[in-house]
Amino acid sequence: MTLVFEISNLKWRIDRRTAKTRAAILLMCLPALCGCSDFFRNQSAPLGGDQAGGRGTLRVLFINNTPQRAVFTYGTYDQGDPGFQPDFEQFGPLVSDLNLDGDSSSAIRSVSCGRVFAIGSDGLRALIAENVDATVIDEALVDGVAFFDVTADGNAGNRVGAAEPLEALLGVDFACNGLLVIRLEPTATLNEFRIDFQVIPSASDR
Repeated sequence: MTLVFEISNLKWRIDRRTAKTRAAILLMCLPALCGCSDFFRNQSAPLGGDQAGGRGTLRVLFINNTPQRAVFTYGTYDQGDPGFQPDFEQFGPLVSDLNLDGDSSSAIRSVSCGRVFAIGSDGLRALIAENVDATVIDEALVDGVAFFDVTADGNAGNRVGAAEPLEALLGVDFACNGLLVIRLEPTATLNEFRIDFQVIPSASDR
């Protein structure tokens, strides 16, 4: 009887330890499981084309609510393809570039829909550097958005601050064929700025 009791007691202790281990593993995996949900939503979301394999468009409106010229690169890409050529555009520092000056807004721009919409992110900039054989404004390949004073000749002068990069996921943060409204805003901290992101879905998605 004593031997049976000790064996049963040992089994109970092992089972309890195993249960604790499983619970700890589950708690550690919960954030990853949530991330997997976003991954599958992103990878399975339609690209908005009228035909199989086609892509829709993504319209973008930029509103610069700061006093400075905003210099940055934005675009779309598919993060699962290291050879992907992103569809991108740049707002540059020179008067001869496409500019987004302080207290102004852009015309509505259009890019092909992709699984990621990014402003100045590492992923976007790396794909441009590696896969794009076209004229690129190096000064606009900045981390996030850079803000500059404008000199009398209309070119960017001193850099006065920056905003952190933005990445949004198709199927999680936006859908193809909609309108993204991007607002560049000052913060309470001097020379620090932020990017506000708003989605207006297409009429067919409302």
